[in-house]
Amino acid sequence: MEFEPVLQYIDAHRDEYVALLQEMCRQPSQASTGEGIPEMIDLVVRSLRDIQAEPVLCETPGNPVIYAELKGESSRVFGFYDHYDVQPVDPIELWDDDPYSAVIRDGVIYARGVADNKNGLASKICAVDAFLKVYGKLPCGVKFFVEGEEEIGSPNLAYFAEKYKHLLDCDGYNWEGGYKNPGGPPEIHLGNKGMLYVEYHVKTAAIDAHSCNAAVVENPAWRLLQALSTIKDDEDRILIDGFYDDVIPITEDDIRNLEEDNYDEAEQKEYLGISSYINDLTGLELRKKLYYAPTANICGIVSGYTGAGSKTVLPCEASAKMDFRLVPGQDPDKIFALLQAHLHKHGFDDVEVVKLSGQRPFRCGTDSVFVQSVMTALDRLFGKPVVHYMIGGTSPVPVFCDEKKIPAAMFGCNSNTCKIHAPNEHMEVESYIDDVKMIAGVMFELGQR
Repeated sequence: MEFEPVLQYIDAHRDEYVALLQEMCRQPSQASTGEGIPEMIDLVVRSLRDIQAEPVLCETPGNPVIYAELKGESSRVFGFYDHYDVQPVDPIELWDDDPYSAVIRDGVIYARGVADNKNGLASKICAVDAFLKVYGKLPCGVKFFVEGEEEIGSPNLAYFAEKYKHLLDCDGYNWEGGYKNPGGPPEIHLGNKGMLYVEYHVKTAAIDAHSCNAAVVENPAWRLLQALSTIKDDEDRILIDGFYDDVIPITEDDIRNLEEDNYDEAEQKEYLGISSYINDLTGLELRKKLYYAPTANICGIVSGYTGAGSKTVLPCEASAKMDFRLVPGQDPDKIFALLQAHLHKHGFDDVEVVKLSGQRPFRCGTDSVFVQSVMTALDRLFGKPVVHYMIGGTSPVPVFCDEKKIPAAMFGCNSNTCKIHAPNEHMEVESYIDDVKMIAGVMFELGQR
């Protein structure tokens, strides 16, 4: 089996493969509302059957995980993790096109989910298709795991992993997708931060009241802001007792890896529209904080009247959502307990805090057969990859990989400015075709080992 004919087939059938991605992106699939989820499940099932797989809907307390397996010429098995749900499209008015139109302009596809993560799902299906069309067989076995709740924190993925743990064995996982800026080197991420996501609620009265009562009735928004202000100091250090106790210190090897990191400070500042980073960090210290420091981020606050014009009202309740990004050594359940103790210590027992989701951090090394296959394949296709030991984001990969020490790598061809989770999410058509080639290349390389 040679690889070049597969690359040629991918190029010859690019329009067909782009059409599949567009079809997937035109189907709404929001886990937060349930919009389009049944129809998206049907589309994924049909697409997997088109490549000779027989998908199984693995039921969970929420949306099912779609599983499918195909045998390969070798005993090696490549695990594919993707999700069929997407983020909400709000604010809709900031989109230049219908978020579900999947329109192509100047070689770029615009759609909700095109870069997170329907591109990853479609590219894997197309890579398998290319091998089957050229050779009638695969160089290695593949397993598809496609969940439908990733964008709401994968609340039932641990349930799936426990109930169906006999399905999880493989040589390694590609987790969703990754980054390769046009003209730049491919990137491989071997670890990610964990997360604790919480919601706060404060209620100080039975009903909203005229704001003249603010002289004698407590305002819940002020109460909530006062509680939140105790969590971080002015230098961005988290003030919860014991919060940093279990953090695993970074090593000299981690430092060397950070020194080779290709994070473009100037490009990201321009993209985000900011003039500086927190504490005016730059260089190595900036990258240390980005990849290895925990965070305490307020995602949103709601209270009272926020419409046009004025309304003199004293609200009766306030709420906020917050995510804590966690680093190796930290456990979301322990951090939640510390947060509860912190609020109690500072006299905020009236501030209810609810845990919405939690994910452990993950990290693997470079010495496995799988990761070596990824590094070799990407090098042959696009040049020497940049290997990141950690990434600032979070994924539910530990529920699949921790118990059996299965390696996982995030790699793909999204750009750093593809507006994931934002209006006008997009992906270059050429980058998507490179995505297909990248998956096919790793399949081929893994099959040779």
